[in-house]
Amino acid sequence: MSQSDEKISFGNPIIIVTVYLVMGILWVLFSDVFLVTLVTDVPSLVFFQTFKGILFIILTSILVFYLINRGFNKIKSSQEIISDAERKHNIILDTVGDIILYVDKYGKILDINKRVEIKLGYKKEELLGKSFMDVGILDVKYVPNLAKMFRQGIGNHSGDKIELELKHKNGTLIAVEANNKFIIQNDEVVGSVTAFRDITERKKALVQIENNIEHFAHLIDHIRNPLAILNTFTQVRITDPEIKESLTTQIERIDEIIKQLDEGWMDTEDTRKFLKNYK
Repeated sequence: MSQSDEKISFGNPIIIVTVYLVMGILWVLFSDVFLVTLVTDVPSLVFFQTFKGILFIILTSILVFYLINRGFNKIKSSQEIISDAERKHNIILDTVGDIILYVDKYGKILDINKRVEIKLGYKKEELLGKSFMDVGILDVKYVPNLAKMFRQGIGNHSGDKIELELKHKNGTLIAVEANNKFIIQNDEVVGSVTAFRDITERKKALVQIENNIEHFAHLIDHIRNPLAILNTFTQVRITDPEIKESLTTQIERIDEIIKQLDEGWMDTEDTRKFLKNYK
């Protein structure tokens, strides 16, 4: 509904009062003139004045009921729309794989999705209304980093990403990536929404990649040394030109393959560094 529609709505208190006032004034003026014109004796005039007052009360009561009920139905309809939107909002939040945390500017938890029950073992009701820093889900060593992120964000109204560890109710630490966005009202930070993404598997994958790369590098070195010895042996000990040429050709082919593997290892090393530094 637009603002102009709201101004002329019969649910508006000003409209209700205005309609009641206009009807009351018109009723009093015209009914009195009508009675004075038609009724001359005093007893009849008193009777009709009383009847007129009762009729006015009945009619205006019906009118006021209609106007108030109309406004009430609109309010009820709006509340149902809001409740439905909140229900859909909560369903979406609870189906997201990340922990979604909503805090005010003082760090008090205003809302958190049910993913926290799966990831950290806490019921939503256990955390609502408490300070995020004090509930025990954040490892104390990360408090300075998180506080710094909040201070910087409050200063420039921007979000940021950091990696930290959250503590499960059973004491287990879970590696997460925190993506924070601040809520701004009237150019002032009033709170923030932070998504905590479990990166445990990503961390394990990076460790596995590093181990594979190191193993790959050792294999290349272990191939080079025997190959160099074989090449020296061929050049010094083999006297048959045909055999020497054949062995030398094969050694050179193997050496070329090793060079290609070495270049591939360097590319893999760059990839590892990228993955390690990726936020």
